[in-house]
Amino acid sequence: MNKKTNTLLIGIGILFLINAILGRYIVLPGYLAGLDAGGGTLEGASQVASPWKIARYLLWAYSFKLGIYFIILGSILKTGMSSTRKWAIAIGGFIYVGFAYIPLPTPTSLVFGVAGGVMTLLMIFVFLRWAARRNTLPEEQKIASDYRMAGYFFFGMATYTLCPLLGVKAFALYPEKMIQYGLQAEAGSFAFHILIELALGWLFTALSFRKGN
Repeated sequence: MNKKTNTLLIGIGILFLINAILGRYIVLPGYLAGLDAGGGTLEGASQVASPWKIARYLLWAYSFKLGIYFIILGSILKTGMSSTRKWAIAIGGFIYVGFAYIPLPTPTSLVFGVAGGVMTLLMIFVFLRWAARRNTLPEEQKIASDYRMAGYFFFGMATYTLCPLLGVKAFALYPEKMIQYGLQAEAGSFAFHILIELALGWLFTALSFRKGN
């Protein structure tokens, strides 16, 4: 039963991911046309788009998150994880996905500073714990651990690169300043750096599992 269920959930997740990719070519053109017609808000969209088009856009907007969610659900069914923990992940993930696009205020410099400080401390903790535990691992697991550290490095770089992209340097959170100072190229450059860093982070994380088995 669990095997059939986990296969079904993973299959649903993959379908959502495919929809997230294909929606870029099917849904996005209509969404951009709606923006030009004044449909930038839900109220405005209801005036310029049919309920079907709005529903189709919402499905596309949530497809990637739902795809990852269902794949994780299917994956944890293959483990010996306790039922309590499985339900906690399922319910917690569902709540997060449901509120993923809830409007939030633009964070202030203080919020960015505090969050950045906390993340920096967590990074230091992870790096030091890695160094303390690496030499106690079997040789094969040391290789996997080294790949994980490389992944952590690039995730850390991507975390910091958000700062010059969103704030002082490119001002992505303040597009009027970006345009005023002619920083559009810098914003694109930082975005490309983040893309590379995230791709490398996931690559090394994936390699750590390959070498750890």
